[in-house]
Amino acid sequence: MKLFIDTDIFVRDLIYRDDKNIKENDLFLNSVKAKKIIGFTSIYNLLELCGILSFNLNSESLLHLYWGFKKRYRLKQILFGKSSDENPIIDINIVFGQLLKKMSFGDALIAACVQYHSDLIEGFVSWNMKHFENKLNMDVYTPLTLLRKLDADLF
Repeated sequence: MKLFIDTDIFVRDLIYRDDKNIKENDLFLNSVKAKKIIGFTSIYNLLELCGILSFNLNSESLLHLYWGFKKRYRLKQILFGKSSDENPIIDINIVFGQLLKKMSFGDALIAACVQYHSDLIEGFVSWNMKHFENKLNMDVYTPLTLLRKLDADLF
């Protein structure tokens, strides 16, 4: 299964280890690392994560996180929207189309990137499922609902 992973999954892993759903978060990320799930995220998610962690990490650690992120989580790819030389180009029409669905700017950027790469992605995983549900042209899961679905599909 090819899934897009939202920022909050990584935030829980790196910062909020005492979260009530950390076990399910870890099971999900371990499935990605084991390549049972093919994981994708976007440059916007990675930059959002680096922004959150910039208050806690020194410059060297932050650069290490940025450059080693794909390998750390064994992601298939970090997606850019429309891009030129791996620099994101924002399609204002697509992003604004997402804003019209009642999304924050950050979520709209991510949704636009997901839409642009929908041929690569089968589903979207976020603890903030309500931010994306019925706003993407694919199934949206939490790690918990996804693990339940995958467990049910095994039987």
